[in-house]
Amino acid sequence: MTFQLNRTFGSEELNVIEGVLRDWCGKHKVDPTSADGVLAGAVLVSLFQAGNVTVPTLEKAATTHKWLSEFNR
Repeated sequence: MTFQLNRTFGSEELNVIEGVLRDWCGKHKVDPTSADGVLAGAVLVSLFQAGNVTVPTLEKAATTHKWLSEFNR
């Protein structure tokens, strides 16, 4: 996978990230605007930039990411 630091996000890309973030926050009972929600969003953006550009691949990457997968309130 190629890390794309300067990638421009359009509405389609943002919809992928937002959808996965919404699902993650729902499963973990986290407000997306809270510190944990914002951190999860930042991690998902990073995973997206690493090449996980579809909902299935981003969800899979999130399940293998240590912080996201081990998050416990």
